Amino acid sequence: MRTFVVSDIHGHYETFMKLLRLIDFKPEDIMYIDGDVIDRGKDGIKLIQYIMKQENMEMFLGNHEMMMLRAIEYERDLKLGKIDPRRDEEHLTPYELWTHPANGGEDTFADFYRLSVEEQDEIEKYLKSLRLIKRIEVGGVKYHISHSYSINRRFGKELFLRNADPVEAETIVWESIFDRMGDPYDKKEKCPFQYKRDHYIVGHIFTQRLNHLDDLGRGMIFISEKYRGCYVIDMDCGMAINSRSSRLGCLQLETMEEFYVALMDNE
Repeated sequence: MRTFVVSDIHGHYETFMKLLRLIDFKPEDIMYIDGDVIDRGKDGIKLIQYIMKQENMEMFLGNHEMMMLRAIEYERDLKLGKIDPRRDEEHLTPYELWTHPANGGEDTFADFYRLSVEEQDEIEKYLKSLRLIKRIEVGGVKYHISHSYSINRRFGKELFLRNADPVEAETIVWESIFDRMGDPYDKKEKCPFQYKRDHYIVGHIFTQRLNHLDDLGRGMIFISEKYRGCYVIDMDCGMAINSRSSRLGCLQLETMEEFYVALMDNE
């Protein structure tokens, strides 16, 4: 059995299929998919439906899936007359936030509402069942997998969306250790999270923002032993950018071997 991690596929189904072929993904392997499967690319719903059927793939909730859930709930309450949209004139509604050009949810929204009610309910139920965090051990190393952040309380081996309060859930999928101020390599800085010896695997912040690129300017998996006092691995190699720098990165935890598939055919 091999253990793989990937993050931020962002609706690019064919690129994900190329990655599975590249790593020769087998039924006995396991893949953790660290959120943001949907939006910006055109096949977010297709990806969710594929992942749902795979017994050896485990998806985590990302901020884009969180936006999707909030928008679905908003649209339902709006139809039932539970919400007066005029109250939100000065703010973006959950639907407007999700489909805003900055978030790119329009294709996902349209595809979701083309499904039957039964298919919609199945996807919504699946997303609500997802983990926010899972802690695993591979080769004697403890890994903490979450889309972007953690919380400073003990929760054991995993934390599901249904067991987190709304503030915790929003924090885990939206905040980032990379957005904190100050010198990230300050040797005096301590890990801000409860499980200080874990290796934190995240996505959300594409590594192009960290200027972590290969010689051709393409995103690379970011691995650091002492970033904000933590061992941090950022898997997001910029699929949301939709450019020639965008790649889907994948890491095998047993060997720490890195695999990449370019979004555009420039390799």
